[in-house]
Amino acid sequence: KAIGMPVAVIVTSGTAVANLVPACVEACQAQVPLVLLTADRPPELRETGANQTIVQPGIFGAHIRWEKDMPCPSTEFPAHALLSDIDLAIANATGALGDR
Repeated sequence: KAIGMPVAVIVTSGTAVANLVPACVEACQAQVPLVLLTADRPPELRETGANQTIVQPGIFGAHIRWEKDMPCPSTEFPAHALLSDIDLAIANATGALGDR
């Protein structure tokens, strides 16, 4: 918090992501930059009844500055696009793009 650099938090899918909601809200209120990296199931395996398949996009509501539901890994999703998204996530977390 003292230097304003974002901290990465990495979790698996489902309820692990839901467990981040309180921390996300508190960080938002305190203007502490976080980058949440959460795993998810492929779209066709979401909402199949297991706790690891809950809907994750939008789970943090208005308490985040940016989110992206990344596509499944493939040769059609180039590495430079992923790096661009990482840059965008950090820029949003630090407020480099203005308040959102």
